[in-house]
Amino acid sequence: MKISFLEIHGFSGLPQLILVCEDEKHMAETFKEIVTNQVEIPQIKLYFTTDLRQNKETLEDTLVEFKLVDGKYKMENIELKLLGM
Repeated sequence: MKISFLEIHGFSGLPQLILVCEDEKHMAETFKEIVTNQVEIPQIKLYFTTDLRQNKETLEDTLVEFKLVDGKYKMENIELKLLGM
């Protein structure tokens, strides 16, 4: 019998892990280390931001996701509803 992360931990949706980095360069370096060392966490969405992005008036366009496009990772701004809001 296969039990999912959601069932074990009682989440209603997949957890989101947001890493706060120093700047865009640090986001790329952090993502590279995660991929290089194969420390991805299955079933958890991984997003990145910076402290300056979080200081904006609104949280729109503050999160970044790395997506594989044509064999290379590309950093893309995403819109995400946080905490079911």
